[in-house]
Amino acid sequence: MPVYSHSQLNMYEQCPLKYKLRYRDRIKRDIEGIEGFLGSRVHDTLKKCYDNLRFTKINSLSALLAYYNKIWQENWHDSIFIMKQDLTPDDYRALGEKLIKTYYERYSPFDSDTTIGTEMGLNFALDDENKYRMTGYLDRLSWDKDDIYQIHDYKTSAHLPSQEDADNDRQLGLYHIGIQKKWPDIENIRLIWHYLAFDRELVSYRTPEAISKLIQNTKSLIDEIESVRDFPPCESPLCEWCEYPDLCPLRKHFIKVETMPVNEYLNEPGVALVNKYVALKDEAKKVDQETEKVKAAILDYARREEVEIIKGSDYKARVRFDEKLRFPGKNDEERQELDEVIKQAGKWAEVSQLDTTSLAHVVENSLWSKDLIEQAMKCGRIEVTDSIHISKLKDAEK
Repeated sequence: MPVYSHSQLNMYEQCPLKYKLRYRDRIKRDIEGIEGFLGSRVHDTLKKCYDNLRFTKINSLSALLAYYNKIWQENWHDSIFIMKQDLTPDDYRALGEKLIKTYYERYSPFDSDTTIGTEMGLNFALDDENKYRMTGYLDRLSWDKDDIYQIHDYKTSAHLPSQEDADNDRQLGLYHIGIQKKWPDIENIRLIWHYLAFDRELVSYRTPEAISKLIQNTKSLIDEIESVRDFPPCESPLCEWCEYPDLCPLRKHFIKVETMPVNEYLNEPGVALVNKYVALKDEAKKVDQETEKVKAAILDYARREEVEIIKGSDYKARVRFDEKLRFPGKNDEERQELDEVIKQAGKWAEVSQLDTTSLAHVVENSLWSKDLIEQAMKCGRIEVTDSIHISKLKDAEK
C-alpha cells in the first residue's frame, strides 16, 4: 500500500478527480497560486529565524524582512496566478512582510521554548503491521520548560477557524502520532496553530481516545481510496484555484471556449446547443403558462354550461371532475395526530405504516369501525381533481 500524507487525504475528500490526476496519474503543472507562494516564503523566513537561534543568533526584524524579500524575488515565476484581480504581487508581498512583523513582535526574543527541529520530516505507520503508512512535514517542534512538546503550524490564511475545528484537525493530530512513534517516551504534546493574520494562537490536545479514533478514521479513509475505481469531480469554490480545469468534465468546456472570438464562440457546437435549449425551454415555459390559462377557461366553461365534452374544429375535449379522499402526507403538520389515531387502534400494519393510499381505500370501503373512520376523517379531506382529455374528432362528429 502506498504512503499517504494529510495533503493527499485532504485532496481526495475535496475532489477525488483532482487527487487522481495529481497522485495516481502524476500529472504535474507548473502553475502556483499566489496564496500558496506567499505562505511558502513566510514559512521559509520563520524557519531561518529558528534555525539561526540554534546557533544563538537572533535575527533582527529588518534582517528577516530582507531575507523574505530576497527569497520572494529569487522564487518568483511567471506561472504564479492571482485570482483577485484588484490585487498585485506587491500587495501580497507586503502582506507577507506584515505577517512576519506581527509574529516577530509577539514572540521575540524567541526564548519561551527550545526548538528541536524545523520542517521536520515524519514517516510512520498507523498500525503495527506497517500497512498504513503516513508521511508529513511539521513546521516546528519545540520543548518548553514545563516538559511539554509543542507541534507548531504557521497559517497565513485570512480565515480563522473555531476551537472545535482545531480540536478535530487531522493534520496536526497525525503529527502527534508521528512524534510519539519517533519518541515513544514523549507523553505531553501540545498542538499550536499560529494564525499570523489575526495574531492568534489556537491550542489543542489529543486524548488517547481521540488518537485511537483518528487512527481508525484515517485507516478507513485509506481503505476507501484504495478500493474505489471511480474518481468523480467535486464542484466547490476551490475549483477556481485548481490546476486541472482542462482535464475536468465540469470545467474543460469553459477553458475550451474562453479565448474564442465572439463569432466563433457563438457558433461553437456546445455553446450553440445550450443557447438553443435555453431558448426552447423559455418558449415552452410561456406555452405552459398559456396552456394553463386555457385549461382553466375550459374547466370554467364546462362547469358553467354543464357539459362534459366540448367540441372544437378538429378535436374534442372530455372534461372530468372527480372527488378523491386525501390524508396528510408524512411532512404535513396534521400527520402526527393521524399516526397516533391509527397506532392506538392497533391498525398500523393494515395501512403499511400509514400508506395514505391504503388508508383512503380502508375508509372508502368502510373496512374499519365507524368510530375509527370518523377519527381518521378528522385529518382527511375530499379534494376535487379535474382533467381534460383531448382526442381527435371522428368524421361523423365533424
